Amino acid sequence: MVKMMLTVVFVFTSCWLPFNILQLLLNDEDFAHWEPLPYVWFAFHWLAMSHCCYNPIIYCYMNARFRSGFVQLMHRMPGLHRCCCLTRFLRSGGDRMNVASGTGPALHLNRMNTSTTYISARRKPRATSLRAKPLSCVETSPLR
Repeated sequence: MVKMMLTVVFVFTSCWLPFNILQLLLNDEDFAHWEPLPYVWFAFHWLAMSHCCYNPIIYCYMNARFRSGFVQLMHRMPGLHRCCCLTRFLRSGGDRMNVASGTGPALHLNRMNTSTTYISARRKPRATSLRAKPLSCVETSPLR
């Protein structure tokens, strides 16, 4: 996970840094009149905007669960579920990835329950107990 995050940060920096440096250089009057500037600006702008295309590739290459889920999603698309490359992937290496990812070979996505409820329980003091201390205002207030 750390390697994947570092790769994403490195790709983001390498895509956006040239464009940002170019923007800083545009403040110089001499550089602003440079003849190939529109072409360089277009190339650096294209590189910066293409960054969003690289994240799915990084995730697919470095994360077995993402790869397995992506193949399962593509398998559900009309017309693509008969694609020979998806069928071959699911028969061969895809089974190992499904086992590694915990999704199983049944080609269904499961949502894990992420909600947790905590119940606060307070003991009521016994009325017959001689050691029962007087209740404070915090203990007698109703739970909301």
